[in-house]
Amino acid sequence: MVSEYKVIFEPESEYSIQEQADYIAHRSGLPIIGQRYMDGITKLCKSLAAFPYIGLKRDDLREGLRVINYKGTAIIPYLVNEETKAVHILTVIHSSQDYERVLRQSG
Repeated sequence: MVSEYKVIFEPESEYSIQEQADYIAHRSGLPIIGQRYMDGITKLCKSLAAFPYIGLKRDDLREGLRVINYKGTAIIPYLVNEETKAVHILTVIHSSQDYERVLRQSG
């Protein structure tokens, strides 16, 4: 039996998803576009419950860090905690940003 992990959205990730969705809604003039973006990212993150190690390993940025990409528009860094069987979504970084620099600065 495959064990499911709990996906935990850290406060920074919730804020960054909402901020990007709001920006997209505003730029497009269509709130539904922002909502679809937010729903897509959330769905991808929740899929980590079944496949927590699918992301690219980035121990060079932070021990245990993994990253996944959402449709070339966002980078999603996360950590897997084996003890608690949890995936912690740290933030969502727009692909136009240097995510490595952002993660190094955030510690």
